This record gives sequence, structure tokens and C-alpha cells, in this order.
Amino acid sequence: MSEPEAQSEFSPSAPGGQDRPPHQEPPRGKTPNSSRRLLIGIVGGLLITGIAGVVVVPNIVRDKPPVVGEESTLEMLVPGEINLALPTLDPGTSKQAVDDAKNCKAPMGWVTLTQRPGGNGGMVRIRSGNYLSPPIKLTPAPQRVAVPYPAPYPTGRGVLTLVGEADQVGFYLTPGGVHDVNGAYSVNVRWQVRNPCPQ
Repeated sequence: MSEPEAQSEFSPSAPGGQDRPPHQEPPRGKTPNSSRRLLIGIVGGLLITGIAGVVVVPNIVRDKPPVVGEESTLEMLVPGEINLALPTLDPGTSKQAVDDAKNCKAPMGWVTLTQRPGGNGGMVRIRSGNYLSPPIKLTPAPQRVAVPYPAPYPTGRGVLTLVGEADQVGFYLTPGGVHDVNGAYSVNVRWQVRNPCPQ
């Protein structure tokens, strides 16, 4: 018989010659305290999840400027829309970009600008690399504005900057946002590098 088995079967004699009953372990399993702890843990987890939802979800849903390092997608202007986009471009400085887009060397991008309700309006320009757009009068109706890519097309990344004085400007890319432009507001952008003239 092993020593642990011997200890469980025999106990030392108590004073008076009577044997004490063997020490019994409490039954393992659910006790009222463990059920209460489990319930408290579940309720606590739900509360933490709810608080996180209240804090995080509104920041995802509402219009907001991208944080440093976050990028929006600059979409490509399809070749069939280049001529329609010419009035939004500066004729003197965009000629090379327009020629490159028409000849399938490098496409052009586009953004949407609008004046949100409650804004004071104003004029803004878009800086894209060395290109600066003509002044754009903000209106409640969305305006689609063509821009050359802000960096060599194969790099796939660059920076667009709104220049001017206006508030509540809807500057829509993917994702876009509503911004106050007090001198300048920059947005990091990326784009998918692909054939400028898909067949």
C-alpha cells in the first residue's frame, strides 16, 4: 500500500482513544461563490464591450479627418471622362498631365468637393505634387475635380493638400471627411497602380 493511500485510510488516534473521521475534501464543482464569480465576469465583459462600442463606433461612422499615417484612396479618372474634366483643371500647368492621360502614359485622379451645411463657404485649391488647381468655389452641390497624381504614378502614394480658408469642406476620397481648411489641410493618399487605358 502506498503512503498516500495509507494516510487516507488511517488517521491518528484522538485523545481518549477515539479515532477521528478521515478529513473530507469539499466536493469539487460549482459552488455558490464560483457561480457568482462567473456571473460577475460575464457582466463585466459585457460592460467593457459596451463602453468600447460607445467610444469606438462613433469615431468610425462619423466624418473625420484621417489621422497621421492613415491613407485615403485616390481614384483614377477613366480616359472617357478626361475631356469632361478639363474645366476643373488649370490649363497652363495641367497640359502635360492631360496629354499623358490621353496617351495612356499615366492616368489622372479625381476627388469630390462640397460645402457642408453650416459652413461659411469660401474658395479652396488643391495642391497635388507640383500642380495647383484653379480656385474652386465651394457649393452645396458636390463637384468632381480632376487632379494629376501627386507623385509619379508607379509609386502608388502621395499627398493631396487643400489650400485656402473655408470650414466644413467635404473633401471626399475613400474614405473622405469634412475638414476646416485654415491655410492648408493635407491628406495622405494611395492608389492602385494599373494600366491607365484598360482594354
